[in-house]
Amino acid sequence: MKQFFLFLLVSITLLISCGRKSVPQKTNNTTVHSGPVVKSPENSKVFTEPALIKKSKSEKEETTVTKIEKKEALLPMIVIDGMGNVITPKEKLPEEIAAKADYRVLSRAFTPNQRTNLIYRYKIVPPRILYVPENYIKTTARGKYVVYRKKFWYWQKEDGLFYLDETYYN
Repeated sequence: MKQFFLFLLVSITLLISCGRKSVPQKTNNTTVHSGPVVKSPENSKVFTEPALIKKSKSEKEETTVTKIEKKEALLPMIVIDGMGNVITPKEKLPEEIAAKADYRVLSRAFTPNQRTNLIYRYKIVPPRILYVPENYIKTTARGKYVVYRKKFWYWQKEDGLFYLDETYYN
């Protein structure tokens, strides 16, 4: 009789523990996003230039070109993507940072295990290294950092570039 109750108890425990198990759904759509999504800087100041009464056609073209160049210079840039490809050449980086950056060392891709781990956890492979202008940088006691796509933290190193925090891919 004791064996019967023991068998019944083990059976019920096994049945209850298996019944509460939840399995996550499989998703087949794993996409790799490479474009930066960065929110605007917190301390943004609006600069307005005085309006001219009459502008010639050449003056209008010059002002639009300079505005576009200024806007491009203020955006964060992906230097090395997750595959180890150089996205931003040294010529487009500021001189002080380009002098310190060694692309032979920097252009390392994630290992296959790290890539599958990132895709499984976050559904994307984030870039390894970013260049970020001063107006996007936040500072703490640990150092300077930037949050990319509201989930990936990048920390600034001695060369002035921002590297993905190792906790994401280790």
